[in-house]
Amino acid sequence: MMKKVSNLFLSHIYFIGQFIALSIFYLKLVKDQFQKKVIKIGFVLVLLTLGIQYGLKPEMFLKFNLYEIFITSFLLIIYAVFHFYNMLDEKKEFYFINMGILLYLFASTILFLIGNLTAKFSKDFNLITWTLNAGLVIVYHLFFLYEWKVSYSRTKTINSN
Repeated sequence: MMKKVSNLFLSHIYFIGQFIALSIFYLKLVKDQFQKKVIKIGFVLVLLTLGIQYGLKPEMFLKFNLYEIFITSFLLIIYAVFHFYNMLDEKKEFYFINMGILLYLFASTILFLIGNLTAKFSKDFNLITWTLNAGLVIVYHLFFLYEWKVSYSRTKTINSN
């Protein structure tokens, strides 16, 4: 007989890891000092509040943390909007990656925030939510792939003379 073990703690690693990686990405990308300051302050405050939350209530590490999902995703959406705003006057650097991040974060945040609610419904309904999220992840990565293709892929042309 198999014993069920919760892997929900992995979601915390995912959300915090994504937040750290994309915060660093946007910190390197933006040039405006105010925007850099917002990213640095947001970075510290989010990690500090999450650290305090998990320190005071370690049992939260085994639950779906809606605060963590919302705050990490919300700030990353703000950073992505900063970058879109900056691209109005600057080079369209990482345009498709930024578009993928924004699209994925908006949609997946909503799906994750209703995750606790859908868990109370039928397994079929719950499966639709997670299948939709899996599709979003694929679209997210396709944006990365397309950015690589248009910005960094070296295509060779063969002359047929």
